[in-house]
Amino acid sequence: IVIFGATGGVGQLVTKKLSARAGKNYQLGIAARDAARAKETLLSNNNDDDQAADESKFDFVELNLVGDDKASEAQLQKAMEGATGIVVSVGTTAFPTKRWDGGNNPKAIDMEAVTRIANAASNVDTIRRMVLLTSVGVTRTNQMPFLILNLFGVLDAKRSGEDAVKSAASEAG
Repeated sequence: IVIFGATGGVGQLVTKKLSARAGKNYQLGIAARDAARAKETLLSNNNDDDQAADESKFDFVELNLVGDDKASEAQLQKAMEGATGIVVSVGTTAFPTKRWDGGNNPKAIDMEAVTRIANAASNVDTIRRMVLLTSVGVTRTNQMPFLILNLFGVLDAKRSGEDAVKSAASEAG
């Protein structure tokens, strides 16, 4: 299972749960823009109640989804090679912050990067499942409080990403 966005808040929770179940049945691939940072984040013992993750359950791949040095279609497919499933938990802040620097904005992440991941996944024969973590309110952007949340287009971008996943899945059968 390849996880995109494994170092974010929700992505870390998903990765932790999957890692607790990983072992003989499957390996986790972590696609991150900074593999060393991802390794440090996911393998450290961040909480007294948590055990540090077992490094043998992970394969780390350095892969940038945005910016001038973003991964090519071939690099995305290679990161998913042999995987039977992928989890996409990418995202950024809904309102402009420093996190948007370098093109890390909702359109680039939630629409363009998710679309690229979905299209690449549709060309990997072994992929059987794709999970996209998205947001509540993508179909209610003209209602409160989603109207405010969508002021800078985050819900529109997430909806486009959802549509891309559905389209790629349909095309891939």
